Amino acid sequence: MHEHEHEKLSAAKYSVFANLFIIIIKLAVGLYTGSLGILADSLHSVFDLAASFFAYFGIKKASEPSDKTHHYGHERFENLSSIIQSILLGLTSVFILYEAHLKFEAPNYVVRESFLGIAVMVITLIIDVKISAFLHKKSKETNSAALEADAFHFTTDMYSAIAVIVGLGATAIGYPLADIAGAVVVALIMLYVAVNIAKESTFILLDQAPSEEILGKISTVISKYPGILAYHSLRGRLSGRKIFIDVSVHLKSDISLTKAHKIAEELEIKIIEKCPDVKEVIIHMEPDEEHDLDRTIKLKKH
Repeated sequence: MHEHEHEKLSAAKYSVFANLFIIIIKLAVGLYTGSLGILADSLHSVFDLAASFFAYFGIKKASEPSDKTHHYGHERFENLSSIIQSILLGLTSVFILYEAHLKFEAPNYVVRESFLGIAVMVITLIIDVKISAFLHKKSKETNSAALEADAFHFTTDMYSAIAVIVGLGATAIGYPLADIAGAVVVALIMLYVAVNIAKESTFILLDQAPSEEILGKISTVISKYPGILAYHSLRGRLSGRKIFIDVSVHLKSDISLTKAHKIAEELEIKIIEKCPDVKEVIIHMEPDEEHDLDRTIKLKKH
């Protein structure tokens, strides 16, 4: 397994254990105090735990090599994992909004020992800040969609914790409905993040093209390679966080097959060196006389 895959799996495991700890203390204090805000946040953490499991198995599956049923590899399992996480997050937010409505309609809604709840939420906020920063850092280092989604779960936990703390503070000075308002804020934050995570992963599953920056770098590599007279049909697609590229290049018509093959191999190596996220480059070789001026970028170096 690649070193980055080990890092991603270790980060995902760390996330799972952190979530377990947070769930236990939030749930215990939420049940004791009767705070909907804390219970909503603990339920958020329960689904974060499920999301962390999905992230772990998504990363593990994505690291598997190509096989008879997946010729291009398993990278998109990470994106599938992210979509499942976003669905869980969205369902949780809807459930919390429903519970907030029921609590608002209930008479004599009371939260016991608000200051205990505040103390616990401050502790979990500190944990969320540290884990979120760790996962965001690892997701960038390893270019992992699943870890990025998991990091956003902890980021929403941070904002959720702040909302709950504010609600409990207001409750402590005589405004019990503020706790319900805090739960609603938690739900809305979760819903917003769920939509964004789902949108990004869905675009990738629908063969979203790489960024113009990536294609520009690849274009520069091709343009500078000696022996290539022109190129066209440069295109790519994302799979997980990996990129598949194909391009047609024009060579002199009298070049040998051996030389053309060597150029293709060396060009692929240079493209991957320049853009490490590129997994594979398919290069179509064409003789120079087949130029189509409408679609071919001619190079002036020859």
